[in-house]
Amino acid sequence: MDIKQTPPSDGNFESPGGRGNPNRLEALVAKLRDLNKSTVRFEAGHMVLEEGEQNSFVFVILEGEVAMLKRGDRGLVMEVDHFGPGDLLGLTSFWTREPSFLASKALTPVVCLRLEVQDMEQLVHSDPSFGRTIHQLFISNLSNRYRRMIGLNVRVAELSDALQAEHQQLKAAMLELEQTRSQLIHKEKLATLGQLLAGIAHEINNPCAALSHGVTHLRESLVTALSSGKNADLLKNESELLLAGLHAPYLSAEAKRSRMEQLLKNHPGMPRSLTRRLAHLDESVLARIDLTKAGSKHSNESEAIEAQIEFYEIGVYLRSVDLSSERIQKLVQSLKNYNKPDQEDWQSLDLREGIRDTLVVLNNPLKQYEVLLELDPIPPVRCIAGEINQVWTNLLVNACQATAPGGQVHIKTSLAGESVEISIADSGTGIDPAYFDKIFELNFTTKKTKSDFGLGLGLSIAKEIIEKHGGHIRAGNSPSGGAVFTVRLPAQASTT
Repeated sequence: MDIKQTPPSDGNFESPGGRGNPNRLEALVAKLRDLNKSTVRFEAGHMVLEEGEQNSFVFVILEGEVAMLKRGDRGLVMEVDHFGPGDLLGLTSFWTREPSFLASKALTPVVCLRLEVQDMEQLVHSDPSFGRTIHQLFISNLSNRYRRMIGLNVRVAELSDALQAEHQQLKAAMLELEQTRSQLIHKEKLATLGQLLAGIAHEINNPCAALSHGVTHLRESLVTALSSGKNADLLKNESELLLAGLHAPYLSAEAKRSRMEQLLKNHPGMPRSLTRRLAHLDESVLARIDLTKAGSKHSNESEAIEAQIEFYEIGVYLRSVDLSSERIQKLVQSLKNYNKPDQEDWQSLDLREGIRDTLVVLNNPLKQYEVLLELDPIPPVRCIAGEINQVWTNLLVNACQATAPGGQVHIKTSLAGESVEISIADSGTGIDPAYFDKIFELNFTTKKTKSDFGLGLGLSIAKEIIEKHGGHIRAGNSPSGGAVFTVRLPAQASTT
């Protein structure tokens, strides 16, 4: 009989190996042999007990190994315990008369004794004290199973914790891989976009150069035609108006409205359409136009005034075309020099000039809004003009998109310590505070429909340019509720 012989320890019914008490087990085996109970043999792979079936026996394993199996809800059969010599099979179902909870499968050839209910009764009848021995043996065997179950649960809990930790690590690794993948895709897109832009820049450069060349010659030809020969005396005033238009500063809506009110006050009979056009002219230009007959009912006199205004507006339009052409050329050059920082043209500039130029270029979309200017004197900033002007363009376009027509766009410059501060505010609905930082991320946009044409690039590009210049940009909301973007750039130290 293959039973490990170890002495009992202080009344404990378990052997150190986890099996039932050997002395009591041998006593049971001896009693069963006295009843002429022969051994039962099961070959490897044979099912000793089937799960869910009624069982009327207790099997005492003498030799071999048996696997205890349980079928899961999904039909998967798993091994939940392992029995060997000295263990009892079918004990629970035998004792409770309930169907077997587990199946038992011989892993190796198994030899065991089979105990029936009649055998139990006969043993107790022949030796009443032996009933207690059997009960203790059964309890010892069940205790062993319970301890193994607890140990298994502890092990499962440990494995679950380890699995959960590995799952979190895997989740973090997957997130990192996804971010890396997104970055690689983004870099690939940027590389492709760079190649595309290089081609576009080349195609744009030629017609842009022709446009700039044509505007320059047109400006020079007009001035020459108006100031040469017999036209010099007749059209001297018109020539000066044209030149004034070429150098006209940007006027805010507030300033234009104030001039309209003053013109109507000084010339009550002046047509409102004419007043609106004259409001674009500053005092020095207005002095060149005879406004004493502005309210005249004679159409030829009003036409004469409008003809003079036309010369001024021709100059304004030429300036706008010239500035736009120059902006395109700078953008093209910026595209060409994208990866050549040594060729970038850093200059000491008054940022207010770049803001005014940007307002001229964006004159058409800004017509729908009231633009308020507070361009206080500021020291120059060392920067790349084309790139910084791109920042103003992006912020102003963003303000227009966030504000309903008729709203306000407020631009302010000031000195903040050793930095120059520029703020661009709108009267829109503002920004969710949760997006104050996120709004500068690449491809982030709050636009809901494709009709907005939002790619989520404008603010990201603006932030990149500002940081390149050693400054920073932040988003916020004004007390009135609209969005405010504040840019700070280091002021250039005075050389005096």
